[in-house]
Amino acid sequence: MKEEIWIALISLSRVFNKLCLKVIYPSTIEVLKVEVAETMLTLEKVFPLACFDIMTHLVIHLVEELDIYGPIHTRWMYPMERYMKALKGFVRNMAHSKGNMAMGYSIEEALGFCIKCIQKVKSTRRKVWDDKEKPTMHNEVLERNGCPHKLSADLRAWAHTFVIHNAIATKPWK
Repeated sequence: MKEEIWIALISLSRVFNKLCLKVIYPSTIEVLKVEVAETMLTLEKVFPLACFDIMTHLVIHLVEELDIYGPIHTRWMYPMERYMKALKGFVRNMAHSKGNMAMGYSIEEALGFCIKCIQKVKSTRRKVWDDKEKPTMHNEVLERNGCPHKLSADLRAWAHTFVIHNAIATKPWK
């Protein structure tokens, strides 16, 4: 890349860096106005005029708004736009996009709350199951008050029937 191109781009990025400061003194606004004008002239020298549209002129108005309204970071919509992109990622059905966004938001909030709560919990008990245990094994062990108890065949059958009849996924179709 030619030296004048990267110098123009660096000066533009420095202008945006100064625009986004949280504390801006009135004396620096006049200096920034001159710097923006010089930067725009440098960009016009380096790049063809076909690259410029009304949006490149926006930088000059951002400095004027800085003088009128104060720091820009309090009025920019970029954080909201980024969050809307995250919400739009939850949409799976375009017919119900708002419902998908609301459901995704509530799930994200619930998961965040659960993760926050789980991180506070310290595990002090051993696991009831063994990592080598197969799901077909019929010798389930219940742990109560720190003492393991073997589950009887009748109680195991009753628990299995209870789960099958009361699980939402196994309700009969209507």
